[in-house]
Amino acid sequence: MIKLVIKKKINILLQKYRIARKRHIEIRKFKDPKRIKIYSQIELTEKQKKQIDDFYLSNYGKKIPYTWHRYFTAFTGSFDPQYFPELLFIPEFERYMNPNQSYVNVFADKNVLAAIAAGVGVRMPKSVVSSVNNILLDKEYRLIDWNSLETLLGEGEYFAKPTVDSDSGRGCRLLDCKNNNMLHALKKMGCDFVVQEKIVCSESISRLHPASVNTLRIMTYVWKEKIAVAPVIMRIGRNGSFLDNAHAGGMFIAVNNDGSLHKYAFTEFRERFYEHPDTKIIFEGYVIKNLEKVIKEAIRMHSALSQLGVINWDFTIDKNEEPILIEANTSGGSIWLFQIAWGRGVFGENTAEILQWMRGNRV
Repeated sequence: MIKLVIKKKINILLQKYRIARKRHIEIRKFKDPKRIKIYSQIELTEKQKKQIDDFYLSNYGKKIPYTWHRYFTAFTGSFDPQYFPELLFIPEFERYMNPNQSYVNVFADKNVLAAIAAGVGVRMPKSVVSSVNNILLDKEYRLIDWNSLETLLGEGEYFAKPTVDSDSGRGCRLLDCKNNNMLHALKKMGCDFVVQEKIVCSESISRLHPASVNTLRIMTYVWKEKIAVAPVIMRIGRNGSFLDNAHAGGMFIAVNNDGSLHKYAFTEFRERFYEHPDTKIIFEGYVIKNLEKVIKEAIRMHSALSQLGVINWDFTIDKNEEPILIEANTSGGSIWLFQIAWGRGVFGENTAEILQWMRGNRV
């Protein structure tokens, strides 16, 4: 009995430490001079500060710093007391929603995710070769060796990416098998990676920036025994880059339920565009077809991964107008993307109850 009590106290202390460490990371991000420059341009009124204090005190039980509200407001000029700071999202909301770190890690593995997606009929890019813990496999999961890899790939063009411990496009690369350095490039990718056929996006997605696979970011979360969907955004590449990630220089924009884009796309550090700087396509009213199909597939995938309470999905739509799942982000969800793009809190009418729930889970 004493051992159980001690174990429980140790677990509580560990959880408090992990939350404090994550909070410190989020606070440190806003010591970046680029971010300081952005939020310093906005001073909240006393009325706005009171709205934030009242809302968070009554639901979360504590006041929060105004930094995130200033930052989000600076992008669009839209103030919302229900903006949800990353100070609470990653350290607490994600941790409470996804308490088992083993599931978080396993489902983030793109090689594992592909097998689950195939089992529920959700399409992902076709895998040609994968490496799992330094073991090479073909698309039928048969063992192969490096000597046969070049023959297997032929002279095609592929997309290679790490399958674990990767984010923001880090480590991703385009492979041209006519290049004699292809095997060397793959060997530098580590023990866990996948080589996929290149995706050809639908016309409505490709036209925005043909060089990149532009993706729809969809956050789903389990709430009141249902899978809720946050407001959708789209990430778009620029400057000829094959990456669309905001951290890699891409832009992001809000997408209405009918697939139409909002007026402005943003970059991570507050560049704002009403048209794409490369293709000159005007964003406002431009329609991405078949968004509703993507949302249905995201919900289906979350049902298959119901061990987790919140997941950020990256989807695109292929040349046949069908959804393609790119990856699942099971931790470190970038809710700032949604809130900047939409100019309002990511959880909308659920925000108060979510804060109350977090208050009840607080250790």
